[in-house]
Amino acid sequence: MKNHSRIFFLLMSSFILLTISCTNTNQVDSPKPKGYYRIELPPHAYQQLDTVFPFRFPYSKYATYQFKQRPNGDYWIYINYTQFNADINITYAALNKDLRERIIEEDKIVSFHYKVADDVEFSIISDAASNIFGQIYDIKGMKVATPISFWLTDSSNHYLRGALYFNNPPNNDSLQPVIEYIREDILEMINGFEWK
Repeated sequence: MKNHSRIFFLLMSSFILLTISCTNTNQVDSPKPKGYYRIELPPHAYQQLDTVFPFRFPYSKYATYQFKQRPNGDYWIYINYTQFNADINITYAALNKDLRERIIEEDKIVSFHYKVADDVEFSIISDAASNIFGQIYDIKGMKVATPISFWLTDSSNHYLRGALYFNNPPNNDSLQPVIEYIREDILEMINGFEWK
């Protein structure tokens, strides 16, 4: 009987010590916040896109491009950022006295985002020396499919529009560093843009 008491005492002591050591009254358990993978952004570097198009501009050395020419002479250009699963989709068309209609159409396209956008900011582009005019739209919001779009024209012969798309469901909180990175590339593209 004495042996049983001793074993019981040892078991109870071990259980009590284990319980005390596992309990920390100073720490409160709480769930960890949701995190995102760190996105490595390379330094900005550019190359010239100067082919059959009636314009030229710099684009990122980390991007590739493809284009299609439509039977009516319009161009569709895709600047692909494989690393970020993103594209800048560009369309070009010669103007046929329809600049006003194209600007109205662009405003309609941007207005589709108003339902999910937190804010839409726009900047006017006006470079009379280079004959380049247009607007850049920064469309803010977590579920916005096109966080940046823009259009350029010489107001008489050329019209070009572009938009940034990600090839995955939008989650612009986690993509914000990439959006800002590509926005800088778009600004470089616009600043170095030339009509031929």
